[in-house]
Amino acid sequence: MITVFVLLSYGRRSSLNEETVTETPSDLFDTELPDKEISVLIEGTILPGKGMLDALTAVEGISLEQAFEISESLKYDVDFRFIVAGERFVVEMHPEHNTIKSFSYMPDPVTTHRLFRNIDGSLEYELIEIPTEKRYRYVEGEISTTLNRALNEREIEPSVAATVCGILECIINFRSDARKGDKFTVLLEERYHNGDKLRGARVLFASYDGVRTGRRVAYYFSDTDKNSAYNAHYTKSGEALIVTALRYPVDRVHVTSPFGYRIHPVTRRRSFHNGVDYRGSIGDPVYAVASGVVIDTGYDNISGNRITIEHPDKTRTAYYHLNRIRVRRGQRVIARQRIGDIGRTGRVTGPHLHFGVMDPKGNWINPMNRRMIATKRLEGEKYARFLVQMDEIDELLSSHIRKERLFANGNINNPGSSLIISSLNGISY
Repeated sequence: MITVFVLLSYGRRSSLNEETVTETPSDLFDTELPDKEISVLIEGTILPGKGMLDALTAVEGISLEQAFEISESLKYDVDFRFIVAGERFVVEMHPEHNTIKSFSYMPDPVTTHRLFRNIDGSLEYELIEIPTEKRYRYVEGEISTTLNRALNEREIEPSVAATVCGILECIINFRSDARKGDKFTVLLEERYHNGDKLRGARVLFASYDGVRTGRRVAYYFSDTDKNSAYNAHYTKSGEALIVTALRYPVDRVHVTSPFGYRIHPVTRRRSFHNGVDYRGSIGDPVYAVASGVVIDTGYDNISGNRITIEHPDKTRTAYYHLNRIRVRRGQRVIARQRIGDIGRTGRVTGPHLHFGVMDPKGNWINPMNRRMIATKRLEGEKYARFLVQMDEIDELLSSHIRKERLFANGNINNPGSSLIISSLNGISY
């Protein structure tokens, strides 16, 4: 969809919602009005099963080179793992020069990822966020058929229900140990804007009480970096829910190019991307995702400095574009051992790690489908912060229980499943 609109020079952009707000300066009527500036707006949406680049090239009026400029400028600030079909974007074009003036991507009603043309001619990124209200929702239930059905009956959206199921399946063997009548509890952190709930939720706590399982619990640990590989669920003792899972190959998890077909940023041709690209800076550590033997190290013009490790189950993992190789062929390595540094060697446009997984039959598989963790157990400063966060979560749970008791005694109205303890911009009040 293409729209032509007029921007008055006396407009200003609101810091909250990116709208143009007209103003009337006190001396407006004493000066000559400037010429109007005309822009062309091109609107589009993310397509099912496609990435940002494919969505841009599918829109009439945007050339391949313009789509690449937007995608390359955006990928270091937006994690492309979380792009969802149907999300909107708008490209503002100069009508005479057919050049990009700005780009806005709106994954939800309160977030805008914006690129604008700066003074040196490049596209510069800014994040625009409208303040939201944070609410905590307490959900409990009993298993009658399946856990997923029980969660759906309590109006938990499918993506969040899948997260809860994934957590509890790590600590409960549902095939052999789950029984009808077993109970579960979940604490969700949800965001609201103007009274409307936004998509998704963070699962802060999940518990399962069963006849055969006893009580099992999991808490969410939030590291200081929102992209930290340590952001995950752990037991009360700080142990990972699945200690046999692969380790992350990097400390910060930000995907700039996912697995599958794409238009290559260098060749400009459509080709199969047999791994995922993780954002990083030159010199950042690269880790082995599991124990194994280094079967290849070397350099070529495509992969740059590369390492291949074969693991006990005959799966192989590949690490490309390294700045430095810290292991040698034939060396045995363990999970989370530093094997190299992120670089920009080979055919690349910027520093990153290309990480690939090959199954025993020689087929490349999507690394994003493999469960990964950063560590078997939180230790040191991270575990100390986890203890503080668990105390905060326990206080939220206790607050709901206190309200239920007051309701049982007839002192307050029914608290229901929502625990309305709110905050704005993450600051509780």
